[in-house]
Amino acid sequence: MGRREYDYIKGNTALAPERKTRVRKPEKKYKEIQRRKNITNKNNLLRNSRRNDRKYMLTVAVVIIGLGFITISGDNKIYSMQSKVSKLSAEIKLTQEENEAIKVKLLKFSSLNNIEQNASNKLAMFVPKKEETVRIDFAQNYFEDIKPTNTESNPKKDTLFSKLTSLLK
Repeated sequence: MGRREYDYIKGNTALAPERKTRVRKPEKKYKEIQRRKNITNKNNLLRNSRRNDRKYMLTVAVVIIGLGFITISGDNKIYSMQSKVSKLSAEIKLTQEENEAIKVKLLKFSSLNNIEQNASNKLAMFVPKKEETVRIDFAQNYFEDIKPTNTESNPKKDTLFSKLTSLLK
């Protein structure tokens, strides 16, 4: 008898006692292992899906924030351009008003009465009488004998071809 065989023998041993052995059922153990693997796989899948959901939500949030930033910066540019346009239109209106005032002054100073008063008062001029006026008739050409003098030499006339033609004449 081996060690601890007395634990296996209970009762009468006259009839060939058999050792009671524990028969392991590999199917149960395999099923248990598979069940644990499935549970861990499900947990891993849940963790991975949660991570993927977090990544997806983070990506969506970043895209929304980026689009919001782009929209706000575009609106800011539009607002600044609009304020520049309103400043320029106010400046144009002011310049037009000044221009109108200058035109009124120009009309005032260009009137014949005003010119005559300024000439007589400030410059001591007077209106000539009929006897003091001289009439000149420009219908005739009094200056036909005078030829214009050309002091500047024309570079187009001083070309080699023009010099050769002048020598042949």
